[in-house]
Amino acid sequence: MWQLGIASAPILTVLLMLFVWRQSSLRAGLSAWLTAVLIALATPLFRAEPDTVIHASARGVLTASIIAYVLFFGLLLYHLMSGAGLIRSLSAFISRSTRDPVRQILLLVVAFSPLVESVSGFGLAITIIAPILVQLGFGRFKAALLALVSMSAVPWGALGTGTVIGSNLAGVSLHQMGSGAAILSIPAFFLFAVAAVYIAGGWRGIRKRWMELFFLLIFFILSLYLFSAFVSVELAGVFASMIAIGAELACIRLFPDTATPGKAEDSSAPPLPDRGVVKAMSPYLFLTGLLLVSRLVPPVQDLLNSHLVIDAPGYRFALPLLYSPGFFLFLTCLYTSVLFKIPKKKVMTALQSTWKQWTPVVLSMAGLIAMSEVMSASGMTEVLALAASRAFGAWYVWIAPLIGALGGFLTGSNAAANAMLIQLQAEVADQLGMATEEIAVLQNAAAAHMTMASPSRVLMAASVCQIPSEENRLLKAVAPIAVAAVFSLTIL
Repeated sequence: MWQLGIASAPILTVLLMLFVWRQSSLRAGLSAWLTAVLIALATPLFRAEPDTVIHASARGVLTASIIAYVLFFGLLLYHLMSGAGLIRSLSAFISRSTRDPVRQILLLVVAFSPLVESVSGFGLAITIIAPILVQLGFGRFKAALLALVSMSAVPWGALGTGTVIGSNLAGVSLHQMGSGAAILSIPAFFLFAVAAVYIAGGWRGIRKRWMELFFLLIFFILSLYLFSAFVSVELAGVFASMIAIGAELACIRLFPDTATPGKAEDSSAPPLPDRGVVKAMSPYLFLTGLLLVSRLVPPVQDLLNSHLVIDAPGYRFALPLLYSPGFFLFLTCLYTSVLFKIPKKKVMTALQSTWKQWTPVVLSMAGLIAMSEVMSASGMTEVLALAASRAFGAWYVWIAPLIGALGGFLTGSNAAANAMLIQLQAEVADQLGMATEEIAVLQNAAAAHMTMASPSRVLMAASVCQIPSEENRLLKAVAPIAVAAVFSLTIL
């Protein structure tokens, strides 16, 4: 029993730092890594050579660099587009396409939010969707709740970085991870969409738009699966969202609103800026085109994978700088700055905002991944896996999503949750003779869907909507939806 307690100490450190001592995720991640290092070096049971600990920690940092590269330019693109008024223009176009509040929810929450999350990641869609909903006339609490429920495409967030990390650490094909998440999440997608429509329009809204909702989700889910399985997991969320937006706009055009505006229509709201929607969408279209060519044209793919590659065979690590989505996000940032003639001052402001957001996230992620690597190299993960396999046996397939959900709840990120737990999950699967792919996909999807109820995401939504006193109420409202989504993963 004491062996189990010592082996679980790094993970318990994360829990204590976040929920007992109320420390930041940065401090929690670094403290967990230090705890793992001390246990690996000092305890007789897990005594590891210093070289082994250094090697494992370095591998963790290298793995985190995959996230860091994509995340920096994803955040920068968001800040550049926001500074140029493009995000506001896109949202304004969508919100003005229909006066029906339920259809506005279908456009903004079900279709548009996954696009923003897929490109930027880390909950930035909340900061965009919530203010638009408030401006449309939704109450602040309702807007915050809807923004949280809109976080349905987290496995594909930031061009799938969390899923990429999970794939690398678990040794599972990226296409298997992405397509598996799409299939397992089918009930969850319906749950999130129905919950959003109910919040906006009650049972009346569901009865009125159930068929439209059903077909919109079919378009979204089918696109998500096909792109994840056969094209690119990084692109899947972007394409599925664009197809869903197009499908809903086509539905609105073919079947115009027949009802008078609901209370989400706010005639007193100030007019929003009006730009050509195609031009405002052009950064996303440019990025999508670049990624599509790089993934589907073999000569281009070979060229990008053979030049400027950071290769460290001793650490089982390789990062092709030109093939990574981070490079195409960088090109898209340049494209956006030039096309929209963004002043140098605004570019510098965007860089400063990006650096401020990027640094703690990357350091926290590096700490958690390094912790996971040290635990694995020193045998701590094996001890935990053996204990879990003995305790749950064949029932572990029902426990795995709960463990993943705990990681998502604690960290607010499926990338961080995968970094912390997916190697443990894979080890347990191996001990029990289960398919590693199945457990890894469950971990990834469960962690992703539980992030909407994580304290960090709830705090973000409450802050954006200026209702800090409603944080606990907001958590109580969104938690049952997230928990139901996690349990729904076992249906398929």
